[in-house]
Amino acid sequence: MDEWKNVSINGVSSIDKVVAEFNVWSMQKLPFPKFKVKIREEQSGAFFGSTNLAVKSQIDGEPDWISGYGNTITAALEDTINSFFSTLHGYSELVEEDFVWADIHDF
Repeated sequence: MDEWKNVSINGVSSIDKVVAEFNVWSMQKLPFPKFKVKIREEQSGAFFGSTNLAVKSQIDGEPDWISGYGNTITAALEDTINSFFSTLHGYSELVEEDFVWADIHDF
C-alpha cells in the first residue's frame, strides 16, 4: 500500500499523496461558515495540511498562506487549523474581501 513512497523518477523531486480532505465549520469571526483543509502525506511519511483560503496580510495585502505539519493526519489537521486561526489575530471584523481563495483545481 505504501509502494508509492519508493517511486523514484529522474526529474521528479518528490511525490505527495492526498490522504484526507476536511470541511471545517468555524465559530470564529469568519464571514462564511466553513473552509477546507487538505492533508497530504510526503514520501517520508510526514503529513502536511493546507487551507483553501488565506487572509490578506495587514502589512502588504498579500495572502498569508499557511501550512500545518504532523506525524499523523490528525496532528497535521490540528496544526493547520491552529495556524490558520493565528493569522486572524489583530483583525477586528473580517469581510470576504479580506480573504483570497485557492484555485478550485487545487481543492
